[in-house]
Amino acid sequence: GAIFASWGAQFLTLPAPLQIGAEIVLAMAGGAFWASLVGLLKVRLGVHEIFGGVALNALANVWAIYLISGPWQPPEGGSAQATRPFPVDAVLPSISNEFPVSLLGLIIAFLAIIAVALALRGTRWGLQLKATGKNPRSALLLGVPTTQSALTALIVCGMLAGAAGSYRALFTYTSLRPLLTGGIGFLGLLVVLLVGVRAIWTPLVAFAFAVILGGSTRLRVALQLDQSLAGVLQSTVVLMVLLANGLRTRLSARWGSEAAQPTQSAADLKREQTAHE
Repeated sequence: GAIFASWGAQFLTLPAPLQIGAEIVLAMAGGAFWASLVGLLKVRLGVHEIFGGVALNALANVWAIYLISGPWQPPEGGSAQATRPFPVDAVLPSISNEFPVSLLGLIIAFLAIIAVALALRGTRWGLQLKATGKNPRSALLLGVPTTQSALTALIVCGMLAGAAGSYRALFTYTSLRPLLTGGIGFLGLLVVLLVGVRAIWTPLVAFAFAVILGGSTRLRVALQLDQSLAGVLQSTVVLMVLLANGLRTRLSARWGSEAAQPTQSAADLKREQTAHE
């Protein structure tokens, strides 16, 4: 997404609103294309989407380095560090110097969360996607197009990831550089593990993780601790929640089976009494 948005920022010449809109659309299209490759690897070759995504992201980073140090370097020469800054009309404006956040980015993120939450809860596609995620074999036997559901889900995720990549390129750095995401993708995996299909909780969990990540830079100064402790804390939180959910599922299944036994025994006793009569 960042690569496609960067192409638009450098080579498109449109009025400012159309320019930024075109760059975001290009980023979403690029993200959808890249995610569709992950989907094809999953449905055709059985490659897990996480491993396929990580591999293709590494390939995208190599592609970015090639563009930065080759075709997109300035005429006076450059390096593999970053492209030259994008024009002012091609980048996302900030709300203020005191609050360096893009209003357009916030609006897009808010609309995306609402759209995904409604799609998962109130559409047939969302129901099919949940069924595919819980048990693909059972969903297929019930007539759910599991392959199509997986592909469309990955494409939608790719579009959203592309939009996030455009934010990093058009606002955070206002240029294209290697490893532009800064590990946000892996942080997103932790958020997904916590919220599952409850997309409406994504902002709260993401904000909590952002607070931990932001505070990690002060650990070395204030407490003389390594800032990597923040990553350990985030992973520990996810692990504890997953363990608690697994334990709750096991206990619920056990209590359900124990509760069913007295009911079954009462039914057998009534059947025997009827037979004696």
